[in-house]
Amino acid sequence: MENRYQYRPARFFLMTGAATWIPWLVGAYVASEKGKEAYGSLLSLVGLLAPLAVGLVLILTSGSRALQGDLKSRIVDLRRIRPILLLVAVAMPPVVMAASIGLSLWFGQSRDQFRLFGDPSPLPAIMTTMVLAPIIEELGWRGYGVDSLRARMGMLKASLLFGGLWSLWHAPLTLLPGTYHYQLARMENPLFLANFFVSVVPAAIIANWFYYRNHRSIVAAVLLHSMLNAAAVFPTATQVTKVIATLVYLAIAAVMVLVDRRTFGDGPRNFVPVEPS
Repeated sequence: MENRYQYRPARFFLMTGAATWIPWLVGAYVASEKGKEAYGSLLSLVGLLAPLAVGLVLILTSGSRALQGDLKSRIVDLRRIRPILLLVAVAMPPVVMAASIGLSLWFGQSRDQFRLFGDPSPLPAIMTTMVLAPIIEELGWRGYGVDSLRARMGMLKASLLFGGLWSLWHAPLTLLPGTYHYQLARMENPLFLANFFVSVVPAAIIANWFYYRNHRSIVAAVLLHSMLNAAAVFPTATQVTKVIATLVYLAIAAVMVLVDRRTFGDGPRNFVPVEPS
């Protein structure tokens, strides 16, 4: 019997859900009181750290040097990244958003959407959206979570399941004042909130394809996540445009699945090296 680390996907996602939802729900309750909004923001950050914290706990307490070495290699070994896919990661999200804005003009949306930085103070948004959130999330999701699902099921099924779990993970943010999701939940048209949760699924499929095609490079995953966030946040795009962008990403994900059947048809696979007995 080979001595290979066995992933704990149920433990990871249950622990991550609890470690995220508890501070976010507490934050939603606290921030509802006048003058305590800052505490809500702090608890929002605490919840965001959950995927990284849980992943690191499971890896560092695993007793598996192969698992720990695998994580280190996926972070520091930049040779894993394919240059052509690096260009795709940088170009695809802004091109999709620009095309979506162009299509939205047919539905009466404004050309002002091409203007960047609607917020007069974009620096905090840049740090959170393009740096903090992608690094924290990807070290957890791709650092442990996605591979834990791949060890039990094939690429397509794992990507779809992860997309659903990732989407659900954001749910408490609809109750937390000051978040984008909170604003969506209070718009008159419920389609816009539903669109966000749907959009996460094709994003997960695209991100997983990109991650595995770059030999499981976490740096590559962070870059793509950063560009997806930036393209969604920095143009002053309307919610109608974001619905169009979701449809475009769904089409891209579908084409990926149909064209790259070898990758998406791959069965369960544990990538952690076998350790000496």
